[in-house]
Amino acid sequence: MNKLIFLSTIFLVNLFALEMESSLEVKNENALLTNKAILQKAVLDATLELDFTFEDDSKIVNINRLRLDAKDKIEPGKFVNSNYSNLAKPVAIGDTGQIELRELYYEKPINNTTLKLGKMQTVWGKADGIKLLDKLNPQDFSEFILEDFENSRIPLWSISVTQSFESSLLEFLWVPDTTYHKLPKQGAAYQFSSPRVIPKAVTGINVVFVDAEKPKNIVKDADIGVRYMHSFKNLELGFYYIYAYENFPTLYQDFNSSTLTVTINPTYERSSLYGLSADYSNGNYVYRIEAALTNGKYFLNSHANRGVKQSDEFSYIFGIDWYGLNESLVSVQLNQSYLLEFIGGFTRPEIDSTITFFYKKDLMNNTLHFELLEIHNFDKTNGVLRPKLKYELDEETLIYTGIDIFYGNKFGLYGEFRNQNRVLVGIEKTF
Repeated sequence: MNKLIFLSTIFLVNLFALEMESSLEVKNENALLTNKAILQKAVLDATLELDFTFEDDSKIVNINRLRLDAKDKIEPGKFVNSNYSNLAKPVAIGDTGQIELRELYYEKPINNTTLKLGKMQTVWGKADGIKLLDKLNPQDFSEFILEDFENSRIPLWSISVTQSFESSLLEFLWVPDTTYHKLPKQGAAYQFSSPRVIPKAVTGINVVFVDAEKPKNIVKDADIGVRYMHSFKNLELGFYYIYAYENFPTLYQDFNSSTLTVTINPTYERSSLYGLSADYSNGNYVYRIEAALTNGKYFLNSHANRGVKQSDEFSYIFGIDWYGLNESLVSVQLNQSYLLEFIGGFTRPEIDSTITFFYKKDLMNNTLHFELLEIHNFDKTNGVLRPKLKYELDEETLIYTGIDIFYGNKFGLYGEFRNQNRVLVGIEKTF
């Protein structure tokens, strides 16, 4: 199906396009596990983008990606795509690769209104390393959070209508695509095991996972989002509403006392999110805040019926970006999540706190770039540290190296991957 869509698009738009631009990015990335001194991955990515512009200023954007991993250790075996809707599924190439229609959308301006429809990414919010308002597109967790959000975000078939005013805009988004997070399968390198995410097994009790009950109706199961942005002199305010299925399934647990078996029944549940964002710039500083109230979210709770309890959740991210150093950026963020109906038995704390630190320095006439990102979660004191160095050989070629270091308690969100610490080496070439 993806191949048919791609070939039909190329044939038809070439008949009518005023202009076509193309780019091909080829990337080779290799990761060496530090504790075993073995290659975790040897990936070749080829991303082809075709942009077609027409006389009425409308355009069609088509992005396709081929990915091959010679080592096949991240997720051994054939690519699992059960979380995707039928029209969004990548095509597996044996056990080591896949071809994916990443994006295919049509965008047309009509006076002060912009219509955009097709398969695309919708990015709301500006937080570093953490998603709060950026919830509309699911994520591929094959490498946990280590891959850039732009590449790990799963594009969805959507319709966006944006109305622009003098200093504001109003966007309405309809998402009929029932694709959700791609979670690592059993035996994968980044398979979730933290009791915050997966119910803890009890000695002597058998645990059986069944397939998720995934929504399928593109009308009644569609997600809806509304965003209003208003700009002042040094301030930008945003207001958001999202009515959508949570991209993580709720793990209901049913116990059979006669067989001493717990059956895990993953089920996708809806919630409503009311959000706010504010960006204020003052000299060398930018102050950012994102806040969201989510009604009726489901959490693991060992005391509750079927192991799940509902609670409203209030979350915020407060960030400060400082540009006072030459060719540098220093950014600090505090993220806190509050359970508003907290009782005993939850597998996460009532107030869950995370702090991030990001530093970027450009050197050698902006050809050498150093980045450092740390994400630290105070529950069970764990996190990830990610220094990275990039060098631009020329306008088309970039080489880079980096280290991904997980630390802390093995039952924490990040500490559970302490055995996946690695060194990265890669090269990107654009044609």
